[in-house]
Amino acid sequence: MNDSSYISQEHQETFERYLMDQMGDQERSRFLENLEQDAQLMHQFKEFKALFHSVEETALRESMESFHSELESPSEKITKGRDFPIYKIAAVITVLVAMGLWFLYQKDPNEKLYQEYFTADPGLPTVMGNSSNYAFYEAMVDYKQGHYKTAISKWQQLWAAKKDNDTLNYFLGSAYLADGEATKAISFFDRVVENEQASFKNEAAFYQGLAHLKNGDPQAALKSLEKAQDEKSRELIKKLKN
Repeated sequence: MNDSSYISQEHQETFERYLMDQMGDQERSRFLENLEQDAQLMHQFKEFKALFHSVEETALRESMESFHSELESPSEKITKGRDFPIYKIAAVITVLVAMGLWFLYQKDPNEKLYQEYFTADPGLPTVMGNSSNYAFYEAMVDYKQGHYKTAISKWQQLWAAKKDNDTLNYFLGSAYLADGEATKAISFFDRVVENEQASFKNEAAFYQGLAHLKNGDPQAALKSLEKAQDEKSRELIKKLKN
């Protein structure tokens, strides 16, 4: 059965790259030619485009409402302090810079490794296969824009009814880790790593290892990383054991 309403993952990613202007000239030309020659592909693209803009507009509207509410809030009064000689200010700045450099070079080795290897998961293509997934992908837009707290709030509402959903657990963990809350992230990654059939098991094990590193627990990090089957995890394991 050929269901024209179904949009494959590959097509979703292609449509999103085009709409976000991430295609090179050759790929864009091939894509436009394919649209002209394939009526079903054109139909799917139009549906995707409408849903894509709907989600993006919702996210933008929420951002603008937040912006306007901030403008309407009373501003803090600024009081003028006592004047200081320029040379004293310069001396204070010099000391602060020196202290900052010292702390930079004294950084915990676990934190250094975390910062070296951590990059937030890029997320999924922001389109809905059906209306029941709208809330999930609306939160995905927030996540991809770096609005992690907003994404967490929306996904938590869905999670209350779907605590065994490995996709929800994985991206809640990813959002918490990207927002700097490693301990909360670990609890969600646990749910994914423990499920042998989970789609994101490998990714969850890697990020769980990083979360343990951020918490200063290299032994727990090793245990998590050893459950992952990718080159980055193996490389990080070697560094932790050396």
